[in-house]
Amino acid sequence: MTVRQSAVSFETEGLTFEGVVAQPDDGSGPWPGVVICHPHPLHGGNMDNNVVLALALGLAQEGFVTMRFNFRGVGGSQGEHTKGENESEEILAALALIKDWPDTNANIGLAGYSFGTSVILGHSELYSEAKAIALVSPPFRAVEGTPLKESQLPVLITTGDRDRLVDSEQLDAELASFQNAPEFKLFDGVDHFWYGQEARLVPEVGRFFAEKLK
Repeated sequence: MTVRQSAVSFETEGLTFEGVVAQPDDGSGPWPGVVICHPHPLHGGNMDNNVVLALALGLAQEGFVTMRFNFRGVGGSQGEHTKGENESEEILAALALIKDWPDTNANIGLAGYSFGTSVILGHSELYSEAKAIALVSPPFRAVEGTPLKESQLPVLITTGDRDRLVDSEQLDAELASFQNAPEFKLFDGVDHFWYGQEARLVPEVGRFFAEKLK
């Protein structure tokens, strides 16, 4: 399926942010929407990260409208990095944009990778704006203290067995404390960065969102 990409800008808190919307180009919509949050800005993370880009384009090929964007202080997005404290504001604004996009329906998902998952996990105000959440390589500390444990939202968590930043056994054990137990997928031979493994990740996330949003 051919994918069409559109550069977008949006505002919140007096700041302007940049993003890219990707969608099927066959005119068969409306489709579910998914907002994707990138890894840590202070370690080179942005909306063109390999995992974020693979998810954005791969999900669009599977019949979703996706939006990736740069957090504050990254690329052409204004503002300064706040260690995840205020970054939820641009996620809310991105969710509002994708909900109003002409080719999306009412079923909206939220996805994050690494730092992006930390912001999602730390801000309960996001949960009423999405119908399903996918978390790729989330830091254990963010999972341990998240208010998402009290939510009934369907959640997918994926990580690799070679991830030195995420202890998969510790993470798996922590999932028992969720009211609605997340799906957990452990990928063999995958580290935190997913280089060369993106093609294994996208179908799993696509399956999850198709089940929950379509």
